[in-house]
Amino acid sequence: MSPGAPRSGVWPRRALPPLLGLVAIHVALVPLAPGREAAAPDLLYCLLVACVVRAPAVAPALVVLALGLFADLMLSRPPGLGALGLLVVAALIRAPGGAGRDWSLLREWLVAATAFALMMLAMLLVLKLTLAEGPSFGGLRRHVLATAVAYPFVAALVGWLLRPAPARGSPTDAERRS
Repeated sequence: MSPGAPRSGVWPRRALPPLLGLVAIHVALVPLAPGREAAAPDLLYCLLVACVVRAPAVAPALVVLALGLFADLMLSRPPGLGALGLLVVAALIRAPGGAGRDWSLLREWLVAATAFALMMLAMLLVLKLTLAEGPSFGGLRRHVLATAVAYPFVAALVGWLLRPAPARGSPTDAERRS
């Protein structure tokens, strides 16, 4: 392999956010508890924020925007509003001052939950200003809480899936122990 050629592990890592994003959108379409007022977490938000924190290169702005627009259309939300919120949060976390790679899990969780709550409030404000029908404040609160509870689990899964592969020729854990 030449020095300028891309590694074979780059493309599977870059395909991970779009593929898992499509799964997250599909999961949101499945009724959680018909007839109940259970709030489902926004798994797409959790997934994209966790990807931006752990490996910003695998979740470029175009992927975030495309998944956000697709989710808006599939989930019958105002087109572009959720995508804009996702894009703004991802850009703030990706910014040089907001680089989350050095954050503890607790800080990352608090930032992700707070950013989601602010994003949802901003979306509700935009809907109210345009006289469009928006979710109730109680439903919004349950949705934010469910997303905040789900974030550490999604972040752990993303961290496990995006962990760096051992370099070729380096000893594995089993070889080091022996």
